[in-house]
Amino acid sequence: MRRIFTIAANTFRETVRDRVLYGLVAFALVILPGSRLVITLSVGQEVRILKDFGFGAIALFGLLIAVVSGTALLFKELDKRTIYVLVAKPVKRWELLVGKYFGLLATLLLAFLIMGITLILTLLLMGGKPDGLFFLTIAGLFGQLAVITAVAMLFSTLAAPALSAVFTFCVYIAGTAADQLRLFADRMPGDLLKTAAQAVSYVIPNLQNFNFRAESIYNLPVDQSKIWLMLAYAALYITFALTVASIILERKDLK
Repeated sequence: MRRIFTIAANTFRETVRDRVLYGLVAFALVILPGSRLVITLSVGQEVRILKDFGFGAIALFGLLIAVVSGTALLFKELDKRTIYVLVAKPVKRWELLVGKYFGLLATLLLAFLIMGITLILTLLLMGGKPDGLFFLTIAGLFGQLAVITAVAMLFSTLAAPALSAVFTFCVYIAGTAADQLRLFADRMPGDLLKTAAQAVSYVIPNLQNFNFRAESIYNLPVDQSKIWLMLAYAALYITFALTVASIILERKDLK
């Protein structure tokens, strides 16, 4: 556990110093207050539009941080040959992978805090007020990206960063429409195609489990079971993705 924590801390320091992270966070700090220019065109719906725009911006920039950093972490270790030093020490490969995942997750949490505080300040300036649904939505967005970060780490053990990034983006897009994908799978012609499509729809993470944007924007009630489902689903899928990634990394020839 101490080795995982050490790797996570080093990964956090490394990714925080990354210029890409600073660029994305700076862009978010500009775009969120700048959204007021668009909102002024919608009289009477300013707060709702600000929330929708802000949640979308946080999700987009968080996704970029997760994909750019998550798909390049292991590649950097291989490219700089620092991974050989790490695995030569009493550090198991799965500990390296898990440590880097939690280090990246800490970086993502820091970015979320910065962007979330920016959105709250902008919301207060517009006369709005963050409530429990607001924070639940932010937590749901973070849960989505925690899962996508694990997926990015998985793909990073299989392909180069550019290809891994493409795969991860595709999984994210498919995951946000997982329910529709399952309906489409049920309508596929032929048992073989239907079974294959259904299998794919269940392997892809269902990111709708983390979506509370409509409830927050329109102040709708939230079923408590959905919150527990979100937490359980995130834990299970992250464990699944990291386990598969660890198995692949253990069998990978690093020579």
